Amino acid sequence: LPKGAKLAVLQGDPSKPGPFVIRLKMPAGYKAAPHWHSQTENLTVISGTFMVGMGEKIDKKAMKPFHAGDFGSVPAKQPHYAVAQSPTVIQIHGEGPFDMNYVNDADDPTKAK
Repeated sequence: LPKGAKLAVLQGDPSKPGPFVIRLKMPAGYKAAPHWHSQTENLTVISGTFMVGMGEKIDKKAMKPFHAGDFGSVPAKQPHYAVAQSPTVIQIHGEGPFDMNYVNDADDPTKAK
């Protein structure tokens, strides 16, 4: 993940096959560039407002807000992106291994720049 977020594993090991639960705390303005996962991603907003859009390019007009208590599910291999509109905490659960595959390699924080 890009710098600025804090991640905690609550259950399982997201890097291995099997169920997992993680929490992600993000500051206002935190962005997740267009990416996709090999498995379905399920998320619940614990606090804050999380803006989510589908597709390979960020389109702010197409983003939908998710507020505390809202649940969403993104199918495997569906490109999507997100922005924390305010300080936000989300919980992600699913079947591992959990991965992030960026649509644009330049957005991948694990690649040397």
